Amino acid sequence: MSEIQGLPPPDTAPEKAIPLPISTPPSNPIPSLNTLQSWLPLYLSKTDATISHLSRVLSTPSGTDTFLLTICYTSLLSSSLLSSLSLHRIRAAVQRIISQAIALPPNTTVIIDTSSLPPSRLLIASRRLKALSDLISDFRIFVRLWGLLSIYKWGKRVYNSPPADTLVRRIVYTQVASNIAFQYLENGAYLASKGVLGWGKEKQSRAWIWSSRFWMLHVGLDFVRLWREAGLRTSKGKSNPGSDEEIKWTAKWRREMVVNAAWAPLTLHWSLEEGFASDFWVGVLGSVAGLAGFRELWRTTGQI
Repeated sequence: MSEIQGLPPPDTAPEKAIPLPISTPPSNPIPSLNTLQSWLPLYLSKTDATISHLSRVLSTPSGTDTFLLTICYTSLLSSSLLSSLSLHRIRAAVQRIISQAIALPPNTTVIIDTSSLPPSRLLIASRRLKALSDLISDFRIFVRLWGLLSIYKWGKRVYNSPPADTLVRRIVYTQVASNIAFQYLENGAYLASKGVLGWGKEKQSRAWIWSSRFWMLHVGLDFVRLWREAGLRTSKGKSNPGSDEEIKWTAKWRREMVVNAAWAPLTLHWSLEEGFASDFWVGVLGSVAGLAGFRELWRTTGQI
């Protein structure tokens, strides 16, 4: 019992409860014209900064290639997803028509006029994205026609300043040789496919396959190189966890490992006559490699 006497008992009946004020969202969530006008300078500033940033990315051949690589494989991935979604919808529609036809009386003639049906928008978008991916891929191969010049420059730099470790040095020398073979065979196959060289279809096919095999050799050797460099860094006591240098080195090492892990199954796929990966997986793995490189490129070109 309460020690305070003479107070009336509390009234807990629902009808006696005092309603609490409930905040309601504004009836008009759309910003006013004055608000939009006040936001305009900020949006223009951000748009200008983004365009300037993208211009810096595309100002170098490597930046352009990384950007196009990303667009190429993300377009292929989007095309594959849209195609699958479109076919799923078509399959569902066909099953619905079949179930309705089965429910009709026996000996009923069913006529389906497909000539008047509009084409699937998803399928149209899928075909256009696939065409964009093919166009970019063709352009990137064309630009690589003079890639032997950059490989020569790379090989000259490695010869003049070779890696100190014997295994890493041999790996890099082998990679230079494999890239020369890759570039020569790809150039020949591409030019022959355009009618510039007189290679037959069979020789073109072999050149495409063997160029991919030399690329696969480069990727495989890169795994060994990364493993060796990590071991050397640990054994020589260069690792200093928490330092800026160690953080940057680790981030670079992991990025290269991710890129190689994405390219490895693709180079194996292109090294086989029949292949084994669908457009979906080619798009997924290529997008991983492209986005990893483009993300780093965007970061390093962030400052004017």
